[in-house]
Amino acid sequence: MVQPTDEQERAVEKFRTRRPLKIAAFAGTGKTSTLSFMARSRRSSGLYLAFNKAIATEAKEKFPRTVDCRTTHSLAYRSVVSSYSSGDKLSKTLYAPQFAAIERYPPRRFGQKLRLTGVQQAHLVLGTIKRFCQSADPDIVDAHVPRYGRLLSVSGTTLGEVRAWSVAQATALWRRMKDRNDELPMGHDGYLKLWALSGPRLNAEYVLLDEAQDTNQVVLGVLQRQNSQIVYVGDKHQQIYEWRGAVNAMEQVAGCDETSLTRSFRFGEPIAEAASRVLGRLGESQRLRGNPMVRSSIKDALTPTRAVLARTNANVIVEVLEAVRAGRKPCIVGGTGELTRLLSDVYELKDEKPASSPEFFGFASWREVVAFADSEEGESIKSFVQLVEQHGENKLWPAVKGAHEDEKSADVVLSTAHKAKGREWDSVRLTGDFASSRADADPAEDQAETRLFYVAMTRAKSVLAVDPTLLTHFTTEARTARTSSSSGGASRAVEKKAPLWKRLIGR
Repeated sequence: MVQPTDEQERAVEKFRTRRPLKIAAFAGTGKTSTLSFMARSRRSSGLYLAFNKAIATEAKEKFPRTVDCRTTHSLAYRSVVSSYSSGDKLSKTLYAPQFAAIERYPPRRFGQKLRLTGVQQAHLVLGTIKRFCQSADPDIVDAHVPRYGRLLSVSGTTLGEVRAWSVAQATALWRRMKDRNDELPMGHDGYLKLWALSGPRLNAEYVLLDEAQDTNQVVLGVLQRQNSQIVYVGDKHQQIYEWRGAVNAMEQVAGCDETSLTRSFRFGEPIAEAASRVLGRLGESQRLRGNPMVRSSIKDALTPTRAVLARTNANVIVEVLEAVRAGRKPCIVGGTGELTRLLSDVYELKDEKPASSPEFFGFASWREVVAFADSEEGESIKSFVQLVEQHGENKLWPAVKGAHEDEKSADVVLSTAHKAKGREWDSVRLTGDFASSRADADPAEDQAETRLFYVAMTRAKSVLAVDPTLLTHFTTEARTARTSSSSGGASRAVEKKAPLWKRLIGR
């Protein structure tokens, strides 16, 4: 039987006190095994809440029978489904074209310049519902109206009109979604929200919340109302989903005992040392320790690897093109659906038809998208627009559609850093677009980019292939020190800046 480490033993000891607990677990440090040790230390009933169904299913094999391993959605569905005559009411998704056809929205103008088609209006209303369902708020308000695509450049009276109309329409839609006699489905986010609003009580003496850094307000609100012991486990430095409503429970929750897991079982000391320097840029004082039983090394970006991780979808497509050109068979993590959706929208916009992607919301033509990409607000889609302009959608489409779906049969695995979360490979290369964020980024944006880089680099077990300047960029404290009140911060940044990659590459 595997014996717990000293850190895991401390976590078990704190768990036995039955007080709320936060476990800060760095990348690859054995969160699941630690939680399993904790569960086996008590005979009382427990609940393990996983990020997705696959993780919950895998956990069932590792936890004792006294622990119910579930997702929050499965808990909510089980509680709510008996109130409705059909499960389809809960589980089916209402899409924008379908809702637009039901509501028959005519084209609508907001202010002088913003004109939205019926499908775009439906898209906006459904987006408002989604953000409301992920929040802890009891009612739909202005803050739930999303701002993406063309709405990023809208302000003042026009923005006020958009918000007022969206809130009114979303409130009416939510009323219909809850109505047992109305056929409109509420979807997975909807029944989770409905469950949360009912004030549920969880039938468990303790609750283990995994990936607590990427939970959402609606789930966090439910947990904070429980009488059970709550254990929050996660890594605040791996929070990368705030753009879709996630909140960092590791920082928001107060009044807990705390402990940490700092030794990675995934990789050896060279990768751990580099990751520790990245963590230092994020203000972390503890260092990540490597596994002495694993041989790891950091190589240059020309080293062939099993997996290639990019910051953006655009660079994933670039890697697809490169792989095909080299006669290799690429596989895209998560499938090609998101990329084909973006490329499909390019065809639509070039035909002056509205697109369905949030990235292209509100635009009437591809010309408008190209112009927007050159503005400060359009920075997030600039690389994709440049890729289309350079290669053309007719070349990109067959390359993406031709990617393999079976990872085992592929020569190389391609992914964005976001979709690689929770995964690991023997060898990983990082593309250069991680350093493409603006040089004048504010501290919050800079930290978000650094967290994403930390997640990406810690997917590697044996080999991390990365450009030396990219590694230096994310292990330098120069930008972080600029916001520090201590006079010593700048000097420490200069002291740590240069030699890291020279020491690590080739180990």
